[in-house]
Amino acid sequence: MSSTPPPSKRPRRGIRPRPQPAPPSDDWVAVGEVVGVFGLRGELKVRPLTDFPERFATTKTIYAGADLVAYAVRSARVHKEQVILGLEGIGDPDAAETLRGKTLYIPASELMPLAEGQFYLHDLRGLAVRHVNGTELGIVTDVLTGGGNDLLVIRRAGKPEVLFPFVKEYVRSVDLASRILVVDPIPGFFDDAAEEAL
Repeated sequence: MSSTPPPSKRPRRGIRPRPQPAPPSDDWVAVGEVVGVFGLRGELKVRPLTDFPERFATTKTIYAGADLVAYAVRSARVHKEQVILGLEGIGDPDAAETLRGKTLYIPASELMPLAEGQFYLHDLRGLAVRHVNGTELGIVTDVLTGGGNDLLVIRRAGKPEVLFPFVKEYVRSVDLASRILVVDPIPGFFDDAAEEAL
């Protein structure tokens, strides 16, 4: 889907076409955040939220903000750990500035394929968390990235949420088909559940 006429009929600078709404989809994945403007042609500085920043160069359409407004990708390149992104219909710094702070999404169906045994962090949301001794511990509601390790946000019935490090030392298995994540925590993470297992 494109938000502009073909290049031969591209409007003059300053005349912006109306971006089109996103097609219906059950699942969207954040792949970047617009953090600034680059140059005079309306390119965007994007902080990648993906392990595959090169994917922007092969993405035809990106969806911006909570309203998932569609923009055709004009150009993309990696520059100093950021992606410099050009979008059709965004041809000057003023237009680009309107997208600052917006999160960029793609449909989950367009995610890069992974090797067997690998998975995306968003796949962990909704998994039931189970202790190696079989005790049910809670549900993964979110994954926090950045810093040293990714952290699972685990909701527990009638108890405070737990931030649990997603590392091999504590995570024994992830079964996406069964929607179960098995952990072997040290005492303190889940209080009574962890201590009773010792």
